[in-house]
Amino acid sequence: MDKSNYTKNLVNQARRKFLKQSLVMCSSASIAACGGGSTPTQLATSPLPPTTNSNDTPGILTETSAPLNIVIIGAGMSGLIAGYELLRAGHQVTILEARDRFGGRVHTLYDTFENGQFAEAGASRIPSNHNLTLSYIEHFELNIDPFYPRTNNYFNIQNNVSSIISAQEYINQPPWPGSVNRSDFYKIRGGMANLPLALANSLSDNIVYASPVESVQQSNENVVIYTRNNEQYLADRVLCTVPLPVLNKISFTPPLSDQKTLASNGGYDYTDSTRLYTQFSERFWLADNLNGWGDTNWPEEVWQPTWDSGESSGIIQSYLRDTTATEIDSFDMLQQIESVHTRWQHVFPQFEDIIIRNHVHSWQKEIWTGSAYASPTNTQNVALASHIGLAEGRVHFAGEHASQFHGWIQGAIASGIRAANEIHNLTNR
Repeated sequence: MDKSNYTKNLVNQARRKFLKQSLVMCSSASIAACGGGSTPTQLATSPLPPTTNSNDTPGILTETSAPLNIVIIGAGMSGLIAGYELLRAGHQVTILEARDRFGGRVHTLYDTFENGQFAEAGASRIPSNHNLTLSYIEHFELNIDPFYPRTNNYFNIQNNVSSIISAQEYINQPPWPGSVNRSDFYKIRGGMANLPLALANSLSDNIVYASPVESVQQSNENVVIYTRNNEQYLADRVLCTVPLPVLNKISFTPPLSDQKTLASNGGYDYTDSTRLYTQFSERFWLADNLNGWGDTNWPEEVWQPTWDSGESSGIIQSYLRDTTATEIDSFDMLQQIESVHTRWQHVFPQFEDIIIRNHVHSWQKEIWTGSAYASPTNTQNVALASHIGLAEGRVHFAGEHASQFHGWIQGAIASGIRAANEIHNLTNR
């Protein structure tokens, strides 16, 4: 089957499933990955995604008759989506990104491993009911593939006792209550960074990298933005997409609302996330009819992201969240490796001699992220959620934390679309 038709068939299948399913996700669905991006000078391993001629996107705006000068803080998914749609509508857009890369927590590790292999540090999987994400994937003519392998066996380790689960049994169950089945999760071929890459390519003249914002000062007439590099930007409107744990790195005049201040000072919980990757020179697990995927009761998800790469070597990764991520972050790297590998050896004995390298990525240790994704308590959600995305004067807010889809690309896109409409409609009613 032609690759483009294959992808369209998968997207159409996902959309049909979406029509049968509710968009409302239960709070436990937030256990998915967050993510980051790719460096501006580094291309994804697949070809540059072409921009389709179709203007049909979920966030498309009418052409403006009164262009605004808009500064967006953050080149993560919400900032990129908002910037893309506002620019297409005719507004002037400048995106200030603190890092030297785009994508935020959609971050594919292309340069970390040998043999051209890669893995995701952040966002990794897309449920079939995330229509906004799938629509932008189709808009940029990207390819998608199944996230979970359909062949060989999965494993489960409970209290150091391992058991084997057939692929068909495993993928036809949800990874957590309220989710779609594992068979209905997808990934972007060539790496998840291809989606922010497509957006960043369209905004290449509008993104300023390595430019952390230090202060935002607004008046009745405009907003002045100052960066750490002693740069100054004047805007009609500002869109701030900074994650809450690092929002207090920016000084706002006038100060933010009490609710946003409380949320940014730890009053709106986030979930930590750490991943340990081990690259092996050979896929020894195939000899035992295993696919390198499974679960443990630490708790931990174990993935083999190179399962469909066609290479003889492979990567197995430990995906840890919440208290397990916090715990492993308290270890030095040798202790981290020992902790994870000791569990794996209940399924994969005697693999030490074929290790190529180990790598650890912790979102809570990233200076411009501070944690992985928003996961407020019910009390915090009731008290603060409705305030987090509210505009304050000329400053608007977006991000997965300002949506109902915490920890997902879908949430970042939804909030980016909402904020873009909010700004656009000020002068285009």
